[in-house]
Amino acid sequence: MVSTWEDDIFSASQADETPRNTSNWNLPRFTDLVDHHAGAIGRVVSSEKEPAGSHQFHFWAADDALTLDIGHIVVAFSEEAAVIGVVDEPRRFSDMRSFLDDYFDRRLEIALPEDGPTKRPEILVFTVNVLATKHLRDDVQSNRPAVNGPVYFATPEAINYALGVHSFSGSTIPALMHTNGNYVRDAEGNIELDVYGHEKFQKTPLYLDEDYLLGPEAGHANWTGQSGLATKTSHALFLTSSIFQTLAKEDKTVAALMFNVKGPDLLWLDKPAIPEPDTAAAYEAVNWKGLNDDQQSAYRALGLEPLPFTNVNIFAPFRPNMAPAPANGVVDLSGRIDKSALNTDRHQHGQADRVFPIAWSLRDAIDYPHKVFGFADLDDKFFGFIYELRERRVDSIEDLNKLFNQIYTELDSTGEDTWNGHHRATIRKAENRFKGLTRKLGGLLTEGVPNFGHLPQVDNRFTPNEIRVVDISAVNSVAKELIVTATINRIWDLAEGSDMGVDKLIIFVDELNKYAPAGGEGGLRDTLVDIAARGRHLNVVLMGAQQFRSKVDGEVLGNCGTSLYGRIGDEEIINAAYRSISETQKQELLGLPKGRLLIRHAHYRSPLFGTFPLPPTLPGIVGQRVFGAETTSTSRLGDMLYRVMKDLMGDGAPSKASVLQEIEGLKLADETTICDTITTRLKGNLTSRSRPWEYAKNVIATHKAAQGYA
Repeated sequence: MVSTWEDDIFSASQADETPRNTSNWNLPRFTDLVDHHAGAIGRVVSSEKEPAGSHQFHFWAADDALTLDIGHIVVAFSEEAAVIGVVDEPRRFSDMRSFLDDYFDRRLEIALPEDGPTKRPEILVFTVNVLATKHLRDDVQSNRPAVNGPVYFATPEAINYALGVHSFSGSTIPALMHTNGNYVRDAEGNIELDVYGHEKFQKTPLYLDEDYLLGPEAGHANWTGQSGLATKTSHALFLTSSIFQTLAKEDKTVAALMFNVKGPDLLWLDKPAIPEPDTAAAYEAVNWKGLNDDQQSAYRALGLEPLPFTNVNIFAPFRPNMAPAPANGVVDLSGRIDKSALNTDRHQHGQADRVFPIAWSLRDAIDYPHKVFGFADLDDKFFGFIYELRERRVDSIEDLNKLFNQIYTELDSTGEDTWNGHHRATIRKAENRFKGLTRKLGGLLTEGVPNFGHLPQVDNRFTPNEIRVVDISAVNSVAKELIVTATINRIWDLAEGSDMGVDKLIIFVDELNKYAPAGGEGGLRDTLVDIAARGRHLNVVLMGAQQFRSKVDGEVLGNCGTSLYGRIGDEEIINAAYRSISETQKQELLGLPKGRLLIRHAHYRSPLFGTFPLPPTLPGIVGQRVFGAETTSTSRLGDMLYRVMKDLMGDGAPSKASVLQEIEGLKLADETTICDTITTRLKGNLTSRSRPWEYAKNVIATHKAAQGYA
């Protein structure tokens, strides 16, 4: 597109004779910043009511500037400087005073030729938010407004300058791809075409400064958007891969701790998005075609490779009632354990080598009394008994049951109502609350003290390029919050002791509004606030995602150097948390397509829209279909009850076939309820006359009758 209405490309000798406050003088001196092939696409305009300012100006678009749109980056000029900005609000103007005038004019025009003399002029005016102003001299900072004159599409050099890439103190980390309205041309100036025969638009990587993403200058990243529509997790994975690849070139070590809160989202990060020869048929069977040519081209343009993560470890607690039974007070996890007993969807044969257990002793649980017990239970007397357990180093449920037996024996023999200053009523209350603790923590708490041996643990030091996924998607809310709180607290301790094992650590927390809510309080919220405030100095970066930014603690967001926005609902976007985003950008966010985000970064003066290719790893749900296909909702039916019976009866337990026959027709949720009832009633209460299997069959029959099963 070459302008026919204005030509400002003068030779240097001609320009030297031109006043310095015009584009004719400036253009040759900033020739690398403007697209000369496209030519002038509009002209800066200012008026009495809407003057050009240092941070915003307006221009009207040429009639043939048909590719110009919101989000494009353009260049205008001020005295001895180029003004680079991003196109924002478009408005059409005419001299019409009211809509009614146009109605009557149109009725007259119908009877006249199409280009008759009564056709009213109309102009399209765009608002531009200034990104940067480049002076002729590098030692001079200019903020002078753009003068009335032509406007051009910006080149990649102009965009990189406007985003401060030249002043980055750390590595340049590719984050998104910006698409401008000008075309890509070959060496002869011909417009290049894509595989579909369409003209190629200029695309420029949007980089983030490592020091302002991972610290120490600033840090942290946050994603906001509607679930399933904003591609928050997808971009978090893409950016993490970008960070890993970029820092590897700098010989810096990095690792990531991620919490999987939704299904199999993060369970298959070691599986490539592009099918390999031995998996191509399996990928095709689930209708996954991998990354197309455009997406692979985007990776190349960003200087990245679409490769999966190679060092992935997954941690999960046991399924309810399926933790191994203790022997002499110890739960041995150091040997071979049944991975299907872990509460994760990744436990298939050949796919669970890097899946490891999370298991707590009673000692671990009572370190978090406010999360383990109800608020109404935690009076001074109950707290006193908990402190007694800590002092006596009662580390397991097995030890606790022995202590209760000892206490009651002493009370019965002495006739006293108190033991070590604790009243009998307090002790009975404690016994009641602790009895249901294993059930309440849903597979996290074991009966004994776990022995991990040489197994990796969820809160140990990291190895370079490790992705550590903590799968809490299937655990109850109490266990979920305990795992997140304890893990992050322990990792934070490692960071404060400079003992993380890597140079930089990323902590990714989805549903951040649950763990650091606005106006909330508590241990995890305080830890996340502390990480947001001090993490960049300790090489820990918090990456959080949520549907509602307005529901996240202000101190966490206030310390976030990079923010990304996907599609957002109208009930959310009216909140004050979005006050720095223009009204036009807000309207765009209401209908933003997947794969397109609005980004704010510490170096950017104004937010920008950009796109990104699919992550280099297989999506979780697709990975589950390909590599977890053997898992069905009924394949584990009976495992839980069979394990409970083995735990209670040893070799006298019924066979697996007998268990399956008894619970035929039930669902996993039914089996969980039945096992909870059995263990609450029988564990620790077995006598010589107890008949666990008969009791279990009665519980099953009662449950079937209550639920209406035939």
